[in-house]
Amino acid sequence: MSDPRLLYLNETPQKFGLFKSKSPFAIVGIPMDITSSFRPGSRFAPQKIRHVSQFIEFLSIRSGVDMSEVGFVDFGDIILHPSDVEENVERISQVISYISELNKVVISIGGEHTITVGTVLGIKADCVLSFDAHLDLRDEYMGYRYDHACVQRRLSEKGVKIMEIGNRAMGRDEIEYAKASGIPFITSHEVKTLGVREVAMRVVNFLKPCNRIYITYDMDAIDPSYAPGVATPEPEGLDPSTVLDIMNLVADKRVVGFDVVEVSPSYDPTEITSVLGAKLILETAAKIKTKLL
Repeated sequence: MSDPRLLYLNETPQKFGLFKSKSPFAIVGIPMDITSSFRPGSRFAPQKIRHVSQFIEFLSIRSGVDMSEVGFVDFGDIILHPSDVEENVERISQVISYISELNKVVISIGGEHTITVGTVLGIKADCVLSFDAHLDLRDEYMGYRYDHACVQRRLSEKGVKIMEIGNRAMGRDEIEYAKASGIPFITSHEVKTLGVREVAMRVVNFLKPCNRIYITYDMDAIDPSYAPGVATPEPEGLDPSTVLDIMNLVADKRVVGFDVVEVSPSYDPTEITSVLGAKLILETAAKIKTKLL
C-alpha cells in the first residue's frame, strides 16, 4: 500500500520511478501564494525557475562541481488546497518528510515564504539560516498566524533555532521578540560594514550545535536592482555575490534542505530574478555536494 503522505504529491515520481534515482538532490515545487500581501504570483515561480534553469551552465566555478554530472531529481509539485494555509503547511510537511527519508537533500521552490514552515517541520531541521529583507517574526499579519510575515515566529515557537541575514524591514515588536527569543540577525547594512568573512564566522559559530540545517532564500533579501520580480521588494539589499559567498563559507553536509521563495515572475519580464533563483539552487547544491564526497 502506498504511503499516505504521497496523497499530496502528483503522479510524476511514481510514474517515472523517481524514488529510485541516485541523485542526492530532490526538487519539489510548492506553488502557493495565498497570503501574499503586496505583489502576488509566486505560485508561478516553480515552473518559471524550472524553465530558465535549462539555459544556464551547470558547472559551479565556486565549488568546481559540474551539477550536470550529479543531477537533480524533480518530484513535481505538491497538490495544495486553494485557500486553507494551515492545511497546506500540513500537506507540505507530509510530502517533505517522505522525500527526506529517502536520504535526499530537499530543494523546495516556492511559492510564498509560508511554505518554509512546512518544509522545515517536514525535514525535521533543528536550525534555520534565513536570508530575508524581513524578520518574519510577527505573531499575526492581516488576520493570519500562518502568513509570509510570520514564518520565523511559528518556527521559533516550535523550538527551531534561527539566524537571519540581510534584514532591513521590521517592526519594533519583531525586534523585541528576536531579542527575547535569542534570534540573532544581521542587517544588510551590517553585512556591508562587517564584510563577508566576519558574517560567515558569526554564522558558523551559531551553527556549531546544529545537527540538521535548513537554508531559506527569500529573494527579497537581494536588492531589487538584481531581483526586481519579488513579492515584497525592499531597497538597500544584498548583492547576489555576497549571498553566495556567505553560503559558500558556511554550508556543509549538515544542510538537509533549502528553498528559494517569494519570486513573483509577472513583475519581472526580463526573467533575471528567476535566473538568479536557479543560480542560487545550483551553487548551493554544488557546495553541499563537495561536503558529501
